[in-house]
Amino acid sequence: MQVFLSLRKWHIYLATIKPLVMKKILLPGITIILFLSSCNWAINDQSTLDITLPNTYGPSELTGEWVSGYSSFSEVVDAYDGRYLGSTWQSGKYFSITGNGKNSQLYFMIKSQYSSSATKANGTIRFDTGSTSESGSFTFLALKAHYKGWGSVKVNREATETELKNLTRKYYYQMENGWLRIEPGAEPNQYSSSFKKIEN
Repeated sequence: MQVFLSLRKWHIYLATIKPLVMKKILLPGITIILFLSSCNWAINDQSTLDITLPNTYGPSELTGEWVSGYSSFSEVVDAYDGRYLGSTWQSGKYFSITGNGKNSQLYFMIKSQYSSSATKANGTIRFDTGSTSESGSFTFLALKAHYKGWGSVKVNREATETELKNLTRKYYYQMENGWLRIEPGAEPNQYSSSFKKIEN
């Protein structure tokens, strides 16, 4: 009889504790999980991704402003009056690398005979482990960007979230005789853009 009464008390205890567990722990937990998954909280937002990743400090020798430019040797000349109209193709690139990677900038401009376009992106640069002042890799995480176009292509707008993801990429670099060769997505080669540091 004593055993039956203690089993009955245990059964009553379990019957009262289960609803409490459901109400106070399980239901709020399920609600939070559903809320976060419906918002696509973690990966889809560049700013959230930037906040959640740790800062990395790059080599101090790379901190500063780096520029690269290219101009085609083909010249366009007006056939009627002999006036020089410009090169067929010009491009320029700019990287601003900060000490802690925050508020870094990427800027590139392309100019042809008929149009010009420019993209300016602000974001965070994170250097990979093992990167030195001579070689290594980093990821540029674009947080904000603006597109502008002149001539036959007219554009003047902020980048969308999808475009920011496309501007986010990994770059490999190598220092050669004071020139910083940078290549997106692969090791630098003879055709990689060469950047020179702007001395203040």
